[in-house]
Amino acid sequence: MDDARGAARDFQWAIALLVRGEVRNLASGSTKAREIDGLQSLFADGPARAAMASSEFVHIPDTALDGRWPGSSAAVAGEGAGSVLCVPMIVEWDVRAALTLYRSSTHAFTSEDVIRAVEAARRITKICQLLLRLGLKVGAVITQIPLSVIELDVLSLIREYGLTEETAMQYLQAVVHHAAISSMTVPTAGIA
Repeated sequence: MDDARGAARDFQWAIALLVRGEVRNLASGSTKAREIDGLQSLFADGPARAAMASSEFVHIPDTALDGRWPGSSAAVAGEGAGSVLCVPMIVEWDVRAALTLYRSSTHAFTSEDVIRAVEAARRITKICQLLLRLGLKVGAVITQIPLSVIELDVLSLIREYGLTEETAMQYLQAVVHHAAISSMTVPTAGIA
């Protein structure tokens, strides 16, 4: 998300995961983004669920005027987000997630923002797939997807290497950061 100059452009980002029919925040760029994104779990429908279900991005140019998800949009607007952009992600085993960008101003996202968000979602999806495989390699047995990707990996690192939860999270954040930097050096021209 640093590549998109998020902080400089006044947008917040978060990733939500659909677990057992509930939308749960998986990661976020700030506490404020986590709070805004967490509002999605309060509603039966919303932009992240719609993006996950349709596998298409969802754009809300003005949260105060959105009629598709009035409750969710009003709650997000109440937290200061004027525009929302959700991009779907399919990690593995039909695990669905969405990268959501929030911006305080209305009509804030351009077509370039959509392209960058889709590219970022692809990179993050690859990282999540690597983390899932890491979890499997260190002994996590998955018969169904009961926990989020991060929870699985943290539990695996705690069990296999005796790390504390905090140390395991720090390690995973370092791995994700390294993978994100590495993936940015790969040319993306021609990728559909």
